Amino acid sequence: MSAARRPARTGAIVAAIVLGLFFVLLATQIGGGGGTRSSQLVGGPVPEFDLPILDGGSLASSDLAGTTYLVNFWNEWCIPCRQEHPALVAFQAAHRDDPAVRLIGIVRDERSLAAVREYVAAEGVTWTVLLDPGGDAKVAFGTTGQPETFAIDAGGIVRDYQYGPATSERLEEMLATAGGR
Repeated sequence: MSAARRPARTGAIVAAIVLGLFFVLLATQIGGGGGTRSSQLVGGPVPEFDLPILDGGSLASSDLAGTTYLVNFWNEWCIPCRQEHPALVAFQAAHRDDPAVRLIGIVRDERSLAAVREYVAAEGVTWTVLLDPGGDAKVAFGTTGQPETFAIDAGGIVRDYQYGPATSERLEEMLATAGGR
């Protein structure tokens, strides 16, 4: 190997190592924590939002007045979100016939709309999925990763918060804290 190629190769190896460490750091920061964080929103009004629905139309926080609901920030590429998914499916199945309880998913930092649609179809997501194209909702809710879940009571007050994947039991606890059935 010539002397001219050695520095370029060394530089490429160093760059690959730095990039790898960056992705490891990123992976440990997205969706981790398992509920160990708190939200300053708890006890205050839900941030106002008016977001497009994945399947068309839009949904605003004002449309949910009188409803107890969970807002779950997620993404199809997020591994902790995929781990949490069965709990969300169980929650939705348990409450799908109760008009006073809703599950709302807000896609945080989508990579591609096609990937979100594919995941929703493949995984049988039956709850309302909202898009946050400008990132306004994720900022208003103060999210730092995904999944993050907020329980909102019928009066529009945030009553509970979960950082990281929630279990079925935790989702039911959050619903009860928000005064849901």
